Amino acid sequence: MKAIVIEGFGDPATTIRLVDQPEPAAPGAGEVTVEMLVLNINPSDLLQIQGLYGTSRPPLPFIPGGEAVGRIAAVGEGVSGLAVGDIVSPMILNCWLERVTLKAALVMKLPADIDLKQAAMLKGNPATAEALLSDQVALQPGDWLMQNAANSAVGTFLVKLAAQRGIHTLNVVRRESAVAGVKAAGGTAVLADALDDPRAFRKKVMEATGGAPVKLAIDAIGGAATGVMAGALGDGGTVVNYGLLSGEACRIDAQHLIFRKISLKGFWLIHWFQEAGRARIAETYGRIARGMADGTLTTPVSAVVPMEEATRAMQLAGDGGRDGKVLMVTAAGRSLGVA
Repeated sequence: MKAIVIEGFGDPATTIRLVDQPEPAAPGAGEVTVEMLVLNINPSDLLQIQGLYGTSRPPLPFIPGGEAVGRIAAVGEGVSGLAVGDIVSPMILNCWLERVTLKAALVMKLPADIDLKQAAMLKGNPATAEALLSDQVALQPGDWLMQNAANSAVGTFLVKLAAQRGIHTLNVVRRESAVAGVKAAGGTAVLADALDDPRAFRKKVMEATGGAPVKLAIDAIGGAATGVMAGALGDGGTVVNYGLLSGEACRIDAQHLIFRKISLKGFWLIHWFQEAGRARIAETYGRIARGMADGTLTTPVSAVVPMEEATRAMQLAGDGGRDGKVLMVTAAGRSLGVA
């Protein structure tokens, strides 16, 4: 079978290797074999390949890829609730390969009619959006939040989830061409702003919200953008940083922390998994899967690339000018018509 392997850290487009590996072992008691269909490429995957993600680098060599959708190819003794052909989300962090045998408890069964491309994006971004919206600040219908990188996958999911609950979103994008897409997703207000002028940005926010205080700022960029977002929050507001697209540490003026009681928090989905509990996780993913199946909770896809062209997929995923996710599809996925 084929697998994407990282043997040294660096530029994803030049570092990845598509290699032949032995087929996985047949599933034992309590195990299943999953055949991957569609593989998602997230910014965190690209950062990990560069050796820039998390607090430590994974040991080399390793198979990257935090998200995929697959189907059950074989079932071991004693497994209940799963059958050959079931569509599943593998809850592992090494998804960029064609087949894997793992514990049945590490796969989540999905609706049979779910869109496979959307299902490949289920595990990370929509859950991140849900946790950012629901678990950071107690927001009520009519409240305002703002976010940057609003046309990202997390941003798109967050806009849709907030709209369903009557929460207003002020969405910041870098390109004027991205404004229409965020508005179409349900964004209350959308600003094309480089976040380099704190006073001008604060004025725009006040105009967009009619002077209503913004209680929560969701920051995917870091660097100076964190402080600019903080400056436009209402007193006592909270900034939650979940990404460092700028490659720089968050910078925030002490006056916001001391005199305006602004709080700065970090968010990592791994910690959410550890703290949320089984019931919360199951409820979150069940709701997301239903939304994907009925088409109410989706995100744009800009390119679907054969797994065999992984280098091209990495190049496309690293392009900041695209609108939508870049996915890779395996031979098994193509046999089901994914393209």
